[in-house]
Amino acid sequence: MKKTFKSLKKLCSLIMALVIMFSISACKPEEAEKQKSEMQKKLNVFLDTTDAHSSNVIKFLMDDFKKNNPDVEIKLNDVLGGKSDIIETINLGTEIDVIFTDRNTLIELTKKGVLNDLGNVFEKEAISDRYYDIMTSYGRVGDKYYGIGVVPYSIELLYNKEHLEKLKIPSPSNLDQWLNVVSLTSAKGVKTPVVLTEDLDANAFLFSLIASKAINLHELEESYDSGEEAYKKLKGAQEMFDQFSSLIKSKGITKNSFELGNEQSVINFTNADTPLLVTLSYYNSKLNGNNIGIIADYDNNSNYGSNVPVIINSLVCMPVNAKNSDNANAFIKYIYSDEVQARIVQKGIISGNKIANNKVSGIGKIMVQHIHKANDNNILILYNLPDKIKNNVLIAMRRILDGVYTSKEWEEILKESYK
Repeated sequence: MKKTFKSLKKLCSLIMALVIMFSISACKPEEAEKQKSEMQKKLNVFLDTTDAHSSNVIKFLMDDFKKNNPDVEIKLNDVLGGKSDIIETINLGTEIDVIFTDRNTLIELTKKGVLNDLGNVFEKEAISDRYYDIMTSYGRVGDKYYGIGVVPYSIELLYNKEHLEKLKIPSPSNLDQWLNVVSLTSAKGVKTPVVLTEDLDANAFLFSLIASKAINLHELEESYDSGEEAYKKLKGAQEMFDQFSSLIKSKGITKNSFELGNEQSVINFTNADTPLLVTLSYYNSKLNGNNIGIIADYDNNSNYGSNVPVIINSLVCMPVNAKNSDNANAFIKYIYSDEVQARIVQKGIISGNKIANNKVSGIGKIMVQHIHKANDNNILILYNLPDKIKNNVLIAMRRILDGVYTSKEWEEILKESYK
C-alpha cells in the first residue's frame, strides 16, 4: 500500500510539472515579449544638441555602447522645439536618465534644481585626472559639477605658406601678426573663411579673445539672468566693447574681412586656394600638408588673446529623478573610458581624454596643447549669457563693425534685453 501511495505521489508531481511547462510554453507571444522587456535594462536618453559636429560624436558613442551592451535598451528622445522642451518633458514626468545639452541650458536646469551633481561620478572615474580641465569647466556651475563635455573644439588660426608666398606676405608667428595678415589680405579683396559651429561667426570669435581679459567670467556666470541692475554692477562689461572697437580699428578689420565657410572651405584652404582660415580642432584630420601653419602663440602681451577660445557644445548630465541611475552611471563610465575615447581619436577627432590624444600627430599636437592649457577663462563669453542678452551682444558687435560705436553698448544691451 505504501508503495502504491508513493507511486501515485510521483505521478502527481510529474503531471503538475508537465502542466506548468505547458502553461509556460503556451504563453501568448506578446506576454512573453512583455516579460522579456521588463527584464531588459533600460536607458532613456534626451538629446538636446543641434551642433552637427557634436551630434556625430554622440551617435558614434551611442552606437559603440549599443554594440558592446546589447542587454541595454536605449530609448532616444530628440528635442524638436525650443530649450524649454527639456523642462516641460521633466515636468510631465517623462523618464529621462541621461541628458545631452549645451552650457546655457545646463545653467538654466541647475537653477531649477533638476540636475544631479556628478561630483561622485567624477571622483570614482578619475575624470579630473584623465580629462582636460576645460571638459569639466563647461559643466561646472558655482562649486559643483553637473556635466562633462562630449568633445572640445579649440578655435584655431591657420595660414597657408604657399599662398602667402604668392602674395609676398611673411608667414605670421603669433596672434597679433596673424591679425595683421588678415588686414593685408582683406585690402587685396581676399576674405578669410570662418568655419566654426553654426551659432558662431568671426565677430563672436574676436569678441571672445577680448572678453576673457576684460571681465571676470565667474562673476558673469553668477549673474546669469539675474536682471538689469545686477548686470550693471559687473566690472569690465563695457570695457569688452571698448576693446573690441579698438581692435578692429587698429587692425583695419571690416565686415568684408571674413566670410562664413563650410567643410569645403577647409579643403580649399589645404589646396592653397585661400591664405588664411579660422576653424575648429574638429577638422584636424583634414588639415594635412607641409604648407599649413598654425598659430601656437596667442599670448603676445596685448589686451587680448592669451586664452585660446575652446568650444564644448554638448555636455552629458543626469537629472535628479533618473529612474535608471545605475544604467546611466554605467553608460557614462563606458563612453568616458580610455578605450572608447581612443576610438574617437582613431576617427581623426581630437578628444578631451589625455591618454587618447597621445596618438594625435602633426599640427594636431599644437591643438591638443591649446586644449590642455584651457580652463574656465577659455569658455566663450556667449555661453555664460542667457539668449536674450547673447543675441543683443551679437547685434552690438555687428554695429561696431559697421562703424557705429557709442561707448554705452552694455547699458543699451541690458535695457533692450530686460524691457
